[in-house]
Amino acid sequence: MFVHFEWRRCVSRLKYRVPTLAAILDHLTAAPVRDTESRALQTIACRNRTHSSDILLRAQKPSGAWSAEPNAGPDNCFHTALALLALKALRPNDPMPQHVDHAFAWFDSIVGAENHWLWKWKFRYFDRQVRFDPTKTGWPWVEGTVSWVAPTATVMLAHRAWTRDSPRLLTATRMLMDRACPQGGWNAGNSEVFGVALDPHPDFTAMALLALHGVVDRNQPIISKSLDYLSLRLRKSESLYSLAWGVLALDWWSHTGSGDLTGRLRDRLASMDPSLAPVRTLALTVIACDPPAFLKYGGHQ
Repeated sequence: MFVHFEWRRCVSRLKYRVPTLAAILDHLTAAPVRDTESRALQTIACRNRTHSSDILLRAQKPSGAWSAEPNAGPDNCFHTALALLALKALRPNDPMPQHVDHAFAWFDSIVGAENHWLWKWKFRYFDRQVRFDPTKTGWPWVEGTVSWVAPTATVMLAHRAWTRDSPRLLTATRMLMDRACPQGGWNAGNSEVFGVALDPHPDFTAMALLALHGVVDRNQPIISKSLDYLSLRLRKSESLYSLAWGVLALDWWSHTGSGDLTGRLRDRLASMDPSLAPVRTLALTVIACDPPAFLKYGGHQ
């Protein structure tokens, strides 16, 4: 009886040791989600299985933006950018529809608080605790705050996906280069506070590198240092979310470390129980293994 029970449990475990990609996509397609990030990543991962944008569009606010949770919280640049990437995944060959144009118009109206003359004066002459150039701005998380790496990078990716040009993309590129950590990589916002260099984070580093791909020369020292940092850091990272972002960035930049890390990502995907993984992490892992071409600079679906 005991042996039979142990055998059944072993078989149950083996069933989840090698789930097929089809089984993972089946699970992802049916998985219930509420937050915008999970919904957007789920849509991109399952882009060949689902073709309805109704849920995403119902969550779009009158301003044209999305928030972190549908109908809850302030308009958010990061989540709006992810929603636009998801809509592009569903309609890779469509011209820009009105609701997408509305979202980009909202982006045009949102600038980092450091863009205001008073903040520029403050950071340039008085506030020396934080090191960054206030003339180089991107996008904040929410209106009324300074520019941050993740929203700036993803908004740049949304512009690229929809081939939407903007003069602000140049200043956003300069802002990301200005905020890079001296040792390579990016923190959430600044590279130095109170004279102390901040440590980079792999997910923010990957997002910045994705946004700068095809825009900044690979031979720029900060790019090569950031790629090397990301490759080395991810060898020891247990975060599947960070590993997936990193694999995307290293692969796009054709870094030598991308092959081993991609293999590690695929191995972890094949050994996991999909029902135990957060939707956003599982979806991002699938995207990293099968990225949509429209995200790349000059890419075509």
